[in-house]
Amino acid sequence: CNGTLGSLSCDNTADGTCYTASYAVQPDDSVTFTVSARTPNNTWVGLGVSDDQMMANSDIVLGAANSSNSFIHDRYASAQSEPPIDPSQDIRGASAERVDGVTTITFNRPRNSSDSNDTSLDPCRFFLFAYGGLANFTAVPPIAEYH
Repeated sequence: CNGTLGSLSCDNTADGTCYTASYAVQPDDSVTFTVSARTPNNTWVGLGVSDDQMMANSDIVLGAANSSNSFIHDRYASAQSEPPIDPSQDIRGASAERVDGVTTITFNRPRNSSDSNDTSLDPCRFFLFAYGGLANFTAVPPIAEYH
């Protein structure tokens, strides 16, 4: 919790889907996250910040990419369903890409924010990692179907 660098990953899962998530605290007290997962095409990856290890009432960043489209959004899950897009997009330097079957999202966010839909990273919080569900790139805004 008190470190400036961290990561988690899996070696392999039964379905061959693996992920990595890493973070680095920046000099301006923001945090840069990178999340990658080997998933089927047109699916999303996300990282949540939670007080209680549950999806409801969690701050979530979710993104997807395919060969021609990408999106990444700051969202807030008030229930265990597709989290709506947070009206206040407090992520910076956001990108999503898919290379060789791996979708990667990278973003920077404040450690503490005045947005009531952003969960502070102080004190220690639980990180939620999710992937799957179809990413509908043609909808406006893009839809991340429930996994």
